Amino acid sequence: MCFHHRLLILDIVAYRQPFRQKLCHRFERFGAGGRLTIMRWLASLLLLHALPGVGQVSSVISLSNGVRFKVASETGKSTPDPLKLEMKPATGNSVYRILRDQSGLAVFAYELVIDRLPDGDHFQIIAKPAGNDFAAKFPNADGGKPTPTFPINIESPPLGAGGQFSIGIPTDPGLFEHRMDLVQVQPDVRSGNPAPMIRFVDLKVLINGAVVPTSGPGKDVSGTYAMFYIPKRGGYFFSTEPVTSRPFAQSATVERNHLKFSADNRDYDCVSAAPILTESVRGQIWMYYDPSYKPSGAWTKPNPKSPDAFFTAASDTLGWWLP
Repeated sequence: MCFHHRLLILDIVAYRQPFRQKLCHRFERFGAGGRLTIMRWLASLLLLHALPGVGQVSSVISLSNGVRFKVASETGKSTPDPLKLEMKPATGNSVYRILRDQSGLAVFAYELVIDRLPDGDHFQIIAKPAGNDFAAKFPNADGGKPTPTFPINIESPPLGAGGQFSIGIPTDPGLFEHRMDLVQVQPDVRSGNPAPMIRFVDLKVLINGAVVPTSGPGKDVSGTYAMFYIPKRGGYFFSTEPVTSRPFAQSATVERNHLKFSADNRDYDCVSAAPILTESVRGQIWMYYDPSYKPSGAWTKPNPKSPDAFFTAASDTLGWWLP
């Protein structure tokens, strides 16, 4: 058991006053059995660290704030996981983790946030309750009932690239059914990752010489697949390897920090603040343009109520944008 895991368990077992007050306040909504529910929840969290189990590992995801991560789910059992895990976009720096049973109903959900700290080299992982925004986006997740979630935020200490943090998931603490999400921040491509990747840093897009308006600070994203979205024009998807599931064509040319291609009878020149290909100076990459593409949810925007806006993103799977 790593040092950070011990800290989390000791923090819970010590049952410090602020934690106790917040937790009891949240469980008061469920009646007099709240304290018993809390103790069962704490017990299930402790059991998470006692047994290895069958795990489900996510693809590496790059959020729009440039942070790359993956999640492994451990059940503490040697049998296959009966629950289906989903990861849905939430905001620019977060996703929803949803656990569904065999009937498709959500048995637990939370918002997984990964922030880059001001020093630029460290990160914080936060498991937040699935609140009103989740309920509005998934009103029937649990058949119209409120989806079970955490009562309070669970926060990691500052983590470096490659650092990981475990989050106990009490899917049914009364029956001691439990699991753990192990979240790992992925190393930056600037750290020498040998895999060929596409990298967009503060990307500026020019269409027939006219600059596409952007809002907010530029992002640093990288992955085997990258994309950007332009409101009212659609999604532009790029790959370092051939793709058969969509009509990708090897029609985009990279020269250092410039990416050029033509789409819809228009010429595009995309300028990055850093070289676009991580393993070479120039080359041709595969591209697919979908003029009807619309991003789902509010995951591209720090403020879910903000207007539709240009954004860039990257991942090691196209399924994140093109299911």
